[in-house]
Amino acid sequence: MLLHDAALSYLHFIFALILVAALAAEAFMLRLPVDGRVARLLLRIDLFYGVSAVGVIAAGLARVFWGAKGAEFYGAQPFFWAKLAAFAVIGIISIAPTRKFIGWVRQAGKDAAFAVAEAEVKGVRRLVMIEVHLLALVPLFAALMARGIGS
Repeated sequence: MLLHDAALSYLHFIFALILVAALAAEAFMLRLPVDGRVARLLLRIDLFYGVSAVGVIAAGLARVFWGAKGAEFYGAQPFFWAKLAAFAVIGIISIAPTRKFIGWVRQAGKDAAFAVAEAEVKGVRRLVMIEVHLLALVPLFAALMARGIGS
């Protein structure tokens, strides 16, 4: 059981690290002027972000239902619910940048001289930075949850 639990934990952490890296890459790329090439790269990075988010959720659910602590432990932890709420808010916020990246790639396909206005890029970067800052709460909530603080 311990090896099984460690494997689930490892998967959860790996997906979380990929998610953080992808979000950091988006934030970095949004400091550049966005043309068709950058827009396509942003969309590719965003795909990694989305897939890793699904992986985090899947591995997290596996830990809840098949891990050593079990669903009863997690269900009774207020910081587990805070962690899920923070992750859900991040997911909702991430919809807008994803839609922008898709739109930019479509526009770039129609116009070889495509470039996104700096103000629009700054608005999307602001959303990504909000995601980054909220994401910093997730490991805090996880640490509090793992120690049973608040229950």
